Amino acid sequence: MVDNHIHTKLCKHAEGNVFDYVEKAISLGINEISFTDHIPLPNNFDLAHRMNFDDMDTYTRWIMRAQEKYPEIKIRCGIEADFYEGFEEYTENFLSQYKFDVVIMSVHFLRHWPKGNWVFDYHFPNKSTEEIYGDYIFTLIKGINTGLFDVLGHLDIVKTPGDSLLNKNPSEVNQLLMALKKSGMAIEINTSGYRKNTGEPYPGLDWLPSIRENSIPLTIGSDAHHPDQVGLNFKSVYNKLKEENINKIVVFENRLQVERKIN
Repeated sequence: MVDNHIHTKLCKHAEGNVFDYVEKAISLGINEISFTDHIPLPNNFDLAHRMNFDDMDTYTRWIMRAQEKYPEIKIRCGIEADFYEGFEEYTENFLSQYKFDVVIMSVHFLRHWPKGNWVFDYHFPNKSTEEIYGDYIFTLIKGINTGLFDVLGHLDIVKTPGDSLLNKNPSEVNQLLMALKKSGMAIEINTSGYRKNTGEPYPGLDWLPSIRENSIPLTIGSDAHHPDQVGLNFKSVYNKLKEENINKIVVFENRLQVERKIN
């Protein structure tokens, strides 16, 4: 098994150091993991949920030490990089300074939404669900089209329980899938939704037929913010992939996709 999305306490809203997460992964029989702490952003933007600039040396040093200490598991150094309109040049410059294995694109804030309306807690009493989802999907497409990222992380995190993007915005979802297919990016099955009120991963498993039909690469991540969350619900997700005749996932080395067969 592979866990391609793990955080550490350096991002301020997670617990545990690199060694704690590695040892948990080993205990679960996970063969490969990627650390993907949240990218620092300019002007102290959202500082409470991400690394400081001066944390980067610590972050990369921790991972290098873990790679030396635990040769029995493949440990990669990645980053979760927000797409936020206006920060594209900054993001490109930042990513060029480090040798990451994988860059996960996430959207937590939409620039044109009012202050405080981030994807976990938006409030638009005069907008329909379809309009809100449409705003979010078109922002994802803009991020995909920058070419800066390797994986689209937790792609339907904006959803509310019972309101699937697939059902509410099928046309926009199709445009999103076409943009992903053209870009060559992978989609992450992010199991953190199981520990939230959605009760399902991001995206929901109802996306799998569309992902398969469009030949979009898949990877899997727990988005762990505590060592106990590593590999969350992976067995059931892997079983569902096999049911959908998806027999491979991808991992990343130096930002290049490497296929892994699902046994």
